[in-house]
Parts: sequence; structure tokens; C-alpha cells
Amino acid sequence: LRKTDMIGLIPSELTTTRRSLNDEGWLAAPLLRVLLTLPILTFIVTYAISLSNGKQEYPYLFLSVSIESKPASCIGTFGLSITCLLAPFLAFVRYSYVKRRIREDLGPKHADYVMVKLWNRRALKSAILTGIGGHGVSSFQSVVDDCGGAKWIVGVHLIFATIFFGGGSVYCFIAHWLDTKLPELGTARERWLRKLFCYGTIFQFLSVCGLFPILVVILTSMGITEADWLIAIAAFLEVTMLGTFMSTYVTFIEEFKSLRFQMHVIHSDRAYSLHERPIDNKGGAV
Repeated sequence: LRKTDMIGLIPSELTTTRRSLNDEGWLAAPLLRVLLTLPILTFIVTYAISLSNGKQEYPYLFLSVSIESKPASCIGTFGLSITCLLAPFLAFVRYSYVKRRIREDLGPKHADYVMVKLWNRRALKSAILTGIGGHGVSSFQSVVDDCGGAKWIVGVHLIFATIFFGGGSVYCFIAHWLDTKLPELGTARERWLRKLFCYGTIFQFLSVCGLFPILVVILTSMGITEADWLIAIAAFLEVTMLGTFMSTYVTFIEEFKSLRFQMHVIHSDRAYSLHERPIDNKGGAV
């Protein structure tokens, strides 16, 4: 295997002029560190602001409540937008890496080859949905106020939140499922962690989006309209769910240390790259 895996390389037959390629490309690991750090810093700041100015109080300690009012909403939208852009992109980097591992570890003749390729692609699609859901959560904040906030906006927010957490849960599940089909994908510790995050995220998602709404309906029908303890538990599970499914990306750190990517633009039969310097047949720069 090559020491450094390249993502996004264009076959040489697509180019009509000789080119000097920079085989280094961009390291994927720094972007992964940004993805893992930015949401933590974002919500530390938004919670600090919202709790200090009285916009957020116990038991409503949900992530979305911390970004309901300015300036916390500005910081939250900015941080989440970058996070939701990076997550699908880095999922694509890993998708490309796993795609190669499927080809090398299983091979086209393996009985599970087509199925594993399909689920690897589904993992990428779920990451894209997660990113879209996150953008929707930060754009449609769950607040009814005099500045234009309405109940329909809260409804849209909840739909995007379900897509966000649901997509993240699916991504965790498929990451663990791929481990069962590719025994050499990652270390034993990484594989164990992905399994733990998979089951943890699914439990949290089903609890927040399934069990707790049912409990609220039951308690309301019994005349119990205030259950602070139940709201606090739901908020805790929501916060930890974000941490759990984002932690799946932590298990990719060692893989990403040897992964680089290049960006190309293909026009007709030529490929243009930010990592190459076109040269003519005499060796001069074009």
C-alpha cells in the first residue's frame, strides 16, 4: 500500500498536456480536528451567553434553546454552518478510503462486495442528510417572538433536528456495520468505540424522538403538564447524542493522518488541479 492515500486524483488520460503534479495535496487530518473542535467551542460559548443573560433556564437546556437569541444565535449559526459543511466533506474522504479498502480486502468476486459498496455509499448519503439537517436547525431557530418567530418555524426546526440526529445515528450504525464486513478496517479499539457509539446514539435518538414525546402525551392526558425532570433528561440526552455521533469521527483520526485530498476541475478532456503546474513538452511553464 502507498504511504499516503490520495483522494480525488484524476486519471492521466484525461489530460492533454504534460503536468507536474504536487503529490502532497491537502492533509485531511487538520480539517477533522476542526470538525471535532468547532461544535464544542460553539456550544460552550452559546450556553455561556444564553445562561448568563437569562435567555436559557433549567430545565430547558436543549442545544437549540442556547442559540435562540442574539448574540448566541449568531455564533451558533456560524459555528454550526461550518461544522455541517465539513462533516459531509470528511465523510466523502472516508467513503473514498473505505471504497478502496472494500476493493482490496474483499474484491469483486466476494459475495458481499456489492452490498458493502452499497452501504458505504449510504453512509455518505446519511452524512449529507445530517449536514442539511444541521443547516436547517441553525437557520430555523425554535423560538416564537416579536421578531418574526412563529410556530411554523418551530415545526420546521423540529423536522430538521430529526433529520440531523437521525442522519447522524444512521451514519454511526453504518460505520459499525462496515466494521463487521471489513475485519481489518481500523484498530480493535476504534472498532469497539464505533460499536459503542452506534448503540449509544440509537438509544439516545429513540429516547428523545420516540419515548419522550410519548411520555409527554401520557403525562398530559393525566393532567400533569409540568415535568421538569423529564424535560431535563431529554435535554441531557440531546446534548450527549450530539457528542456521541460526532465521536464516531474521532475514531477516524489515525486513518486521516495518512489521507490527503486534491481538488480538480474537469473541462472537456482536460483536468485542472490546484496542486499541479502545467508544463509544455520542453519543460517550461505554460
